[in-house]
Amino acid sequence: MRILYLAHRIPFPPDKGDKIRSYHWLRALAERHEVHLIALCDDPADLAHRGVLEELCATVSLHELGRTRARLGALRSLVTGAPLSTGWFDHPGVRAAVDARVEDGVDVALAFSSSMAPYLDRHPALPKVMDMVDVDSAKFRDYARREGGLKSLVHGLEGRRLGRYEEELVRRWGAVVLCTEPESELLRGRVRGGRIVAIRNGAALPALEETRGDRLEPRLLFVGAMDYLANVDAVEYAAHEIMPRILERRPDARFDIVGRGPAPRVRALDGMPGVKVHGAVADLAPFLRDSRLSLVPLRVAQGIQNKVLEAMAWCLPVVTSRKLGPSLGAAEGREILLADSPEEYAAHALSLLDDGERARAMGERAREFVAANFAWERSYRALEDLLADVVAAGAKR
Repeated sequence: MRILYLAHRIPFPPDKGDKIRSYHWLRALAERHEVHLIALCDDPADLAHRGVLEELCATVSLHELGRTRARLGALRSLVTGAPLSTGWFDHPGVRAAVDARVEDGVDVALAFSSSMAPYLDRHPALPKVMDMVDVDSAKFRDYARREGGLKSLVHGLEGRRLGRYEEELVRRWGAVVLCTEPESELLRGRVRGGRIVAIRNGAALPALEETRGDRLEPRLLFVGAMDYLANVDAVEYAAHEIMPRILERRPDARFDIVGRGPAPRVRALDGMPGVKVHGAVADLAPFLRDSRLSLVPLRVAQGIQNKVLEAMAWCLPVVTSRKLGPSLGAAEGREILLADSPEEYAAHALSLLDDGERARAMGERAREFVAANFAWERSYRALEDLLADVVAAGAKR
């Protein structure tokens, strides 16, 4: 197949959740098909990775997304009634590149995130698949409930507008993909008709010997993009509500926050009792290898979290939100620990800090679970089959 792959963020390096999924899918498709990549780039430094993508793809077209342009696009959407996210990612260079590529001829288009849909809505006859990943409108509604003032109003507005747009995409596109069955059911409950498919993320397993650190220190780890609001909320919650309860019993405990681009709210946590903000690091392996547990208290989250899968793949036991349990499917108490309140998070964390053998055994079972259920190859095959089905359905029209 000749595939147009359209992404709102350059799919390399695979160092954050969306880029992990988009990169692995791009790489697998490019091994077996002719892939033409068109992507935006919100970090100019990432343009240096063009060569890696050119080795994979038939053609690569990258377009820098300046923040001034993005803000103006969002403001236009505020006036026109479109989702603000589609305006944020609107770029005339991408529009021209997509139009030219479609005119040259492709069999199917795969778009990563609903914000890229307007570029392909201009070509109604083209078979296309939307990898929505999560039901983002639900996430913005969560933001609206947790934020105050103007932010709450803006997030609530985006939740409503994006929700309507998501439903339109289901009706118009050949298929919409989400990363979990619960997310798919959430969208199916809002719209009749259309094809909604769940295709899970995968996880890369490091060699077992790489995972064998000492894990002797009472260190709790959070890894993620630290300018992403859901992650900012999670580490603030941990620092202010969970860690004080842990420190009452274990004053030697430390919460390591690792990830690039820490927002001011995250940087302000550094130096709080038991909290260390590291920012970007050259190598995550020492943190994943030597921490006692991964603390992921997400309150605003949809779908499967790559940070959870990565920790489990490294034999690192995870304490996370109960709302993520159904999407993940791991056995509570055996392969993962789930919590709803600061008291429950602290109790679970302390049980692992106090019992190294329990932590070790849970980490090993977690890795076995990921190996059995989250192989990238399985998701590749499902995606490839779906694209072929959409192409065949388009040919019958």
